[in-house]
Amino acid sequence: MTRIAVLVVAFCSGAALMSLEMIGFRVVQPVFGSDIYVYGSLISVFLGGLALGAFVGGRLADREPSFAMLAGILGFAGVLVVAVPLVDDWVMGWIFPDEGPPTPVEWDETGRAKIDDYQYPDLKWPVLACGAILFGAPATLIGMVTPYAAKLLIRKMPQVGTGVGYISGVSTAGAILGTLGTTFYLIGVLDTPGILVSNGLALIALGLLLTLVHFGTLRERRRPPATGV
Repeated sequence: MTRIAVLVVAFCSGAALMSLEMIGFRVVQPVFGSDIYVYGSLISVFLGGLALGAFVGGRLADREPSFAMLAGILGFAGVLVVAVPLVDDWVMGWIFPDEGPPTPVEWDETGRAKIDDYQYPDLKWPVLACGAILFGAPATLIGMVTPYAAKLLIRKMPQVGTGVGYISGVSTAGAILGTLGTTFYLIGVLDTPGILVSNGLALIALGLLLTLVHFGTLRERRRPPATGV
């Protein structure tokens, strides 16, 4: 039962991560557009979160390998994702305030504005900053799931390769489902805040599932061993 729960968590967290990344592009698109800088910045934020989460999650798993801790990680990530629709407009407005219509830098001989001379502001660093603020922490927390789940799944050193392979494969399969499911179906059914909230609630539900598993394992440990007659 515990192994199945760990694999389910790895699958669903991978799906939630990629769904969050796909919908993240739509979050910043109204302000920053769909330039290559937008895609590169958000992808870098999620990859950076995964890398940091792998380091932190691995160290934490070696210190406190428990279902309760992993449940807390997932629940906290879910709360942060649910909060994104509440703060995204404020964050983008703070990082990249509306500058109004283009201001011409030159005037022709008739006194008319030469709009062609307007220099559009550099978007690279503002969109990277917005992506890091909105999605950096959730990506890091979800990135902690893989090493932590591997620690809970693997009990013997000879099974390290198999266990890591299972977790990585299941998580990647979930990521594929999250990518295609979001881009092919969810975007046509839900709006951007709805998809964000759905992902957050799914992560919270995973945390609750692991909480039940945690109490179940404690009950099994406390149960006295059966004695033969």
